[in-house]
Amino acid sequence: PLAVGAALSYPAPEVYELPSQEERPGCRETWVLTRAAFAVLLVPLLALLGVLGALGAALILFAVHPALALLPVAALAGGIYLFARWEAGRSRPPEM
Repeated sequence: PLAVGAALSYPAPEVYELPSQEERPGCRETWVLTRAAFAVLLVPLLALLGVLGALGAALILFAVHPALALLPVAALAGGIYLFARWEAGRSRPPEM
């Protein structure tokens, strides 16, 4: 058994040392990574905002006249159709 107040051996404290100037990440790398992340997220974000805008327009137009609410729905359907045609022409299955 240890006596009260017995000296315990703790590891020596380590002092944080800054990395050398060559190893430090710079501001340019941060901007490149940020730009890459936003480039990946831009298209889904714009699609989400477009759908929300079309739904908002449909609600407002429905308050004016119920038939007018079909205009944004038709625009969304047309956009989905054009996107599907563009994707089908862009990625063809391999020929056997």
